Amino acid sequence: MPQESPKRLYSAKDAVMLTVLSIILNNAADNIAELTDENENWNTALVTALNAQVDKDFEDILGIDPKKDQREATAFIKSIQAEAIPLLSTFSLRLGVAVKDAARRTELLTQLGFAAFAKKAQTRDQIALIELLARFKKYMTADVKAEITASKDIKATVVDTLVGFADTLQHKNISQETYKVKSKEVTAEGVIALNNTYSAVVSNFSKLVLDFYTKKKSPKKALFSFTGIVKTVQASAKPTTEPQTKTKE
Repeated sequence: MPQESPKRLYSAKDAVMLTVLSIILNNAADNIAELTDENENWNTALVTALNAQVDKDFEDILGIDPKKDQREATAFIKSIQAEAIPLLSTFSLRLGVAVKDAARRTELLTQLGFAAFAKKAQTRDQIALIELLARFKKYMTADVKAEITASKDIKATVVDTLVGFADTLQHKNISQETYKVKSKEVTAEGVIALNNTYSAVVSNFSKLVLDFYTKKKSPKKALFSFTGIVKTVQASAKPTTEPQTKTKE
């Protein structure tokens, strides 16, 4: 009788799980000085070792080049951050002049994503920036654009540029290329290895970092939330007709 397949410790697809772990570790690297100051074990050596483990699983278990497209996408997002964040700040500031009614102005800032994501985006949180620009694009209808630009305090080109950033990020999101690759069929031993990697990154590291930032009431906590990043990655990925990765007995 064949041995029962081990259960995954995570509910996301294998490629999504590893992609999210990669995002978390990139976020850790960006904040490594602060993390090491809090806990000497949260250091560059740990993040480097965990990244190598994630890369190995991508290659050996899923048969995917783990970093080529992700590095390109991450670099691209960072380049957009440099342009988008100041422009978003200018937009929200000038909205105070362009829309005189305070209640309407608050409504617009909420609809366009500023209320929920602007503060996090200002901390270079890539996920928050993607969410903010996506919301901005969704609710920037022709009527809203006309209302906002009527006073001439906000140029139509500024609105168009921000919508353009949203369009571009939708196609260059760090998760996109992973979904275009057909993964290898995963063996039972592969599932065990993936579970071990998930535990090493999430259970033994990012959950502790998440707790640290949560108790500090820092917006950086979102950078280490596995479930939160999974939702964003899944929502931003293009629809796929490929089946869920199956476990081979």
